[in-house]
Amino acid sequence: MFVKICGIRTREQIDWAVELGYSAVGVVLHPPSPRYCTPEAAASLAAHARGRIASVAVGVRFDEVREVYGGFDFAQIYEYRNIERLILAGAQFPDRSDYTYFLYDASRGSGEFDQLPDWLFSIQERLIVSGGLNPHNAGPVIRKFRPFGIDVSSGVEAEPGLKDYSLMKKFMEEVAHAS
Repeated sequence: MFVKICGIRTREQIDWAVELGYSAVGVVLHPPSPRYCTPEAAASLAAHARGRIASVAVGVRFDEVREVYGGFDFAQIYEYRNIERLILAGAQFPDRSDYTYFLYDASRGSGEFDQLPDWLFSIQERLIVSGGLNPHNAGPVIRKFRPFGIDVSSGVEAEPGLKDYSLMKKFMEEVAHAS
């Protein structure tokens, strides 16, 4: 299973993600986020991840990730753009199919988990479920929807923007148990 940890801000957090078996790290380039990284810091983190773990430049709009897009494996945005390596994010059924993955996120960065709609079953081979996942609720989501992947951010933090190694580990243990 593809498991992305979003909101990475340090090289140490990338090292933890690699050690724990995560598939990808997300670096947030949306300035209002408590997980925000400047383009320069994001480029440095992508370079640290290169060849070790997939990297995702995360923004609301493409203009937030445009500057660093070339240095990342994927761009995750909440608007459609005709680009390669697109993870289209949103909470509504995508009206197009020319994206690499669809990241379902009803929380829109709030970290609040909500019930998932049944239409997700129709795109599960390219679906990444996000939004309020944590070590306690990831297993049931995986078992019910069997998505391509899942995404976690605040569910493995000691406080907003500060990843916690033990929570990251516990999350991956739950994923392994449910997969």
